[in-house]
Amino acid sequence: MRYMKNVGDLGEQLAADMLKNSGYRIIMRNYAVRDGEIDIIAIKDGVLHFVEVKTRKGDDYGFPSDAVTPAKQKRIKKAANTYLSSRRGHWQNVSFDVYEVMINHIENCL
Repeated sequence: MRYMKNVGDLGEQLAADMLKNSGYRIIMRNYAVRDGEIDIIAIKDGVLHFVEVKTRKGDDYGFPSDAVTPAKQKRIKKAANTYLSSRRGHWQNVSFDVYEVMINHIENCL
């Protein structure tokens, strides 16, 4: 089980690095509330992005984004609403994004 968490953590770190390198400002990572969790919250060009990162070591179980089921989407939306409700300001431009990370080889992952 710990191995799978490491794979997920690695995917989230790679996604966060990619976002930063693409000009996004990371606001928060692993935002968790009772109703759900958001992997990354970021801003770019006036758009607030709620990013779900799905990482797979291979394609045996389909594409990573296949794991973002309607139930998972509902939990992400609830968490996003909680986040927005608890912050000042009004966001007109909000995006829900899924980043897929495929890792072909992992070595010495703790």
